[in-house]
Amino acid sequence: MKRQVEVPIFILGIVIWVVAIFLPVDSLEFILGNGLRPLGLATIFICPILGIIGMLFSIKNRNIILSFLNIFLILAFPITMSIGYYF
Repeated sequence: MKRQVEVPIFILGIVIWVVAIFLPVDSLEFILGNGLRPLGLATIFICPILGIIGMLFSIKNRNIILSFLNIFLILAFPITMSIGYYF
């Protein structure tokens, strides 16, 4: 039986992305300093790493749908910036 690791990785990435949207801007200032905000941390570092890991597992298990969905995690920063620009 194949163990689908890519599904929980994708769900974790989406949850981190959504939680980072609703966190206050200064909530992680004591850890990260004044430079990086929670949304920046999630979209620049965490989501692409989870997306690449999920992509590797989905290609290994030949799950095409989840490999396309993990592309959205890899492109989380440009997607978030374009949504912020247009709305």
